[in-house]
Amino acid sequence: MITPMTKLTMLIYHRDYNKFLNDLRDHGVVHVHTKKQTLQDENMKAKMSEVKHVNNVMKMLDVYRQQTTDNGQQTLTTELRNEELISFIDNKFAEIENIQQEIISLQKDDNVYAQWGKFPEERLNQIRANNWDVRFFTVPSKKYDNAWEEEFNAFLVNEVSGFSYFTTFTSKDKEVNIDAETFHFPAMTKSEIENKIEELKSELNDIKAYLTDIAEEAINRLNEYKQSVIDDANFYKVSEAAQRLADDKIMALEGWVPTEIETATIEWLNNEDIYFEASEPEKNVDNPPIKLKNRFFARLFEMIGNMYSIPTYWELDMTPFFAPFFVLFFGFCMGDLGYGALICLVTLGLIISKKLQPMQNVLWLGFFLGLGTVVMGTISGTFFGVPLLDVDIPIVNRLKTIMFKPDGLYSAFYVSLIIGVFQILFGMCLKIINLTKMHGFGAALSTVGWVILLLGGIVTFLLDGIGIPFYACMIIGAIFIFLLNGPINSIAAPFKNIGSGLWDTYNMATGLLGDVLSYIRLFALGLSGSILGLVFNDLAMNMSPDIPVVGTIVMLLILIFGHAMNIALSALSAFVHPMRLTFVEFYKNSGFVGGAKEYEPFRKN
Repeated sequence: MITPMTKLTMLIYHRDYNKFLNDLRDHGVVHVHTKKQTLQDENMKAKMSEVKHVNNVMKMLDVYRQQTTDNGQQTLTTELRNEELISFIDNKFAEIENIQQEIISLQKDDNVYAQWGKFPEERLNQIRANNWDVRFFTVPSKKYDNAWEEEFNAFLVNEVSGFSYFTTFTSKDKEVNIDAETFHFPAMTKSEIENKIEELKSELNDIKAYLTDIAEEAINRLNEYKQSVIDDANFYKVSEAAQRLADDKIMALEGWVPTEIETATIEWLNNEDIYFEASEPEKNVDNPPIKLKNRFFARLFEMIGNMYSIPTYWELDMTPFFAPFFVLFFGFCMGDLGYGALICLVTLGLIISKKLQPMQNVLWLGFFLGLGTVVMGTISGTFFGVPLLDVDIPIVNRLKTIMFKPDGLYSAFYVSLIIGVFQILFGMCLKIINLTKMHGFGAALSTVGWVILLLGGIVTFLLDGIGIPFYACMIIGAIFIFLLNGPINSIAAPFKNIGSGLWDTYNMATGLLGDVLSYIRLFALGLSGSILGLVFNDLAMNMSPDIPVVGTIVMLLILIFGHAMNIALSALSAFVHPMRLTFVEFYKNSGFVGGAKEYEPFRKN
């Protein structure tokens, strides 16, 4: 159900405009349509960029908030303003990045020394102090010449990846002429590098410990700052939504308020120094925001409908009409009594425990989807992959009359098609109401003809076969489809209507068949889930070793893993494919338009 809206047209003197907007935001019930171009101007882009920046900083800080340190608790400097706080945190993360890069660079230099094994710096310095020239070389191993060992006191130190690393010890006045590449070491010695790495790691740990200590406080302050930026952005959007009149002296602002609170809003506006008018929205002129108001069961499915689109103000809210079908489709696709019972127990347990309080609607939705699975799983006759028709238990025996029989493969196939035909015809009936509501009954006559032809034809055929009632439905339906599908106000009008009817017939004949066949996916998904459950049961029984305890453990592991995977895959398919049937087949045949904006009153976050 769509909540009725009242249109408010407000005229404000330009000097009082900002004050009024602040009062309007504090009142917090009036929705104002903003201009698209406002979202693209530089001021708005800067605010949204700042919000994104703050979110990124908070996300990085959240990693540190989840950690603990042994240091004393450090706090933020209270003198830091919000903008300065962001810059301060950014600098800390930049310091971390720079230190990490420097450590990586030093570790690369340290790896250079690693190729030479344990590097005796002090011993080499002593050798050099005694007028010996120590040089380091590298050469491909196949070019290494053993004669260098006699001529230049060469010592092979290491061989890595086809290269030989060696050093020579000669007097300082002797020329060393070797066909090898002189090895150049980093400017820092190995000990200096190791000391520097330890120093940087200590500095890095101090910064991380500090961020861990301040993370909670910083995130809270940044979240408040983000909300203030969002409030400023919303204020700016609304302030730019007004039309400027009388040389910018008068600001004309249009707003919307639910009719149920219209009286209280008008009383408030009477105390403001403005001129205003309250009126009903005009069809084909106004585009009121949408506030859905459904009962508990249907309200749970609003989140699903909103994934596609929000209905316009002038049409039906399809949520209460597709909700029962969605439960039925989900249960058909899952198709296992055990899976449905498990879903019900888990969701109901979480609801009662109230551990996931913000997700209560999602949990209740899962509970009802589980109930649908219990019902359809009972009809399909499977319990965790076990065919219930083969089970001899009194309570199960009583239910066998409603279960699909051994030839249930065909029964499920036909049931899925029958459900599809029923939902499509139900959608066409809703389309008649929808078109009448939006454009008048005349716009729905063609759809009336199709309902008479299809629904009447099916009913009369089932009751009496092809007889006079059947032909009457065909003739009456054809009159509506080919003659009354448009205005008859000229000589050429009937010919136009007949041409339009032929085109409509072609689209209906081709589209309707495809729509009905789409419902076979209900049968296919339910069958695949049942087969997978049965396969995992067979694997558990046949692959378990004949060792008393070990065999039981292996069997349970296979059953738990297999059925958990099957539940996850089946639940994903059972949620996605009913959405497809709802948004494509049902919405199309019910004449759903959508595309409206949700009611979002101007107020502080």
